[in-house]
Amino acid sequence: MRRFCNRILLVFSLFLGLSLFTGEDTHLLAKTKKQKPKKETGTEYVFGWTQIASGFKEITDIQFHPSLPGEMLVLEKKGKILLWNFTNKQSKLIADFTGSVETRSEEGLLGFAFHPKFSENRLFYINAVSKEAGKDQTFILEFHWDDSKILRWQDRKRILLRVDQPYSNHNAGQLSFGPDGKLYIGFGDGGAAGDPYKHGQNTSTYLGTLIRITPNLDANAPPYKIPEDNPFKNSPGFLPEIWAYGFRNPWKFSFDTKTGDLYLADVGQDDWEEVDLVLKGKNYGWNIKEGFHCFLPKKDCEKPGLTDPILEYDHDLDRSITGGYVYRGKNLSKYYGWYIFADFVSGKILGFSTEVEGKRKLTVLGDTHFLISTFGQDSTGELYFSDFSSGNIFQIGKKN
Repeated sequence: MRRFCNRILLVFSLFLGLSLFTGEDTHLLAKTKKQKPKKETGTEYVFGWTQIASGFKEITDIQFHPSLPGEMLVLEKKGKILLWNFTNKQSKLIADFTGSVETRSEEGLLGFAFHPKFSENRLFYINAVSKEAGKDQTFILEFHWDDSKILRWQDRKRILLRVDQPYSNHNAGQLSFGPDGKLYIGFGDGGAAGDPYKHGQNTSTYLGTLIRITPNLDANAPPYKIPEDNPFKNSPGFLPEIWAYGFRNPWKFSFDTKTGDLYLADVGQDDWEEVDLVLKGKNYGWNIKEGFHCFLPKKDCEKPGLTDPILEYDHDLDRSITGGYVYRGKNLSKYYGWYIFADFVSGKILGFSTEVEGKRKLTVLGDTHFLISTFGQDSTGELYFSDFSSGNIFQIGKKN
């Protein structure tokens, strides 16, 4: 998530004390860039947005309760999980990991996923950074939902996975169950700038990958299993958990609820933001490539086995991608089947149709001027987004 550093610095006087998403790429603000020719980008300011919730701080994730349609789950960077009730317009504290979660730079409580059988087992999972034995580590933790108390860090049911983080940025942080019932988890390249440890192309580390596992519900068994159809389960030199790799900092991925396709937004380095259609076993190129372009080396970088994104945009347009969802709602029928996402630095809502052949045309659908840190999708397919600075949440709708 080099994602939030640029605009946070631009508004530093307003956000003094907010450390999320500041990091290695702050030099971009001071760097004079050559102007590149403008890309073919449509502009249709067709989206309005209505504030539907407030009172949160530094929102990192929005989820919807699977068995309570009137309840929305909200994560805060510093460690709180709250449940917002649409009827009474109030939030209830579900869990508080404040003090246990490391919050430097892009670290924090970053992701949440309900188990597909939550109504039966009441299990959920979080992705958070904490410090143990002097090391910052990403923790994937399993909890049992308990309405009778506020859950604390020590209430975790088990640790599924822990991964050392060499730097405090590029933690990525999302986890999500796919339509296949497997748990997918995104990892950034470990941070700093330019992937100094070459994690993006190192298949013996979790960093720079999207992994796929099956949580093991048997308390006496290992915390998870490797699905039999994982692409590298029996491949020497590869962690068997890896589903795809070659990512820099995947800030949000989602599954199309109609097709099951997996869309991932990968935050760029110097010049290019990208959207990847993630396929089993593919290598998405970082740090050999940034978008469609050579990164290291700067030219003649093409090699067999690299998969290009399905869309990119350069930093003359926007600077830090926030992944969204393929729209499957009813309020915006014209955009049914569009992948709708945003840029954190500009606050623009962006999109393209997933149901056309050939080159995707990027369209600017709205200009919010907010720090859009995450999207949410309810059970009817409607979309929501959060403003990291104000702690407000908005629903996307038609422009009046």
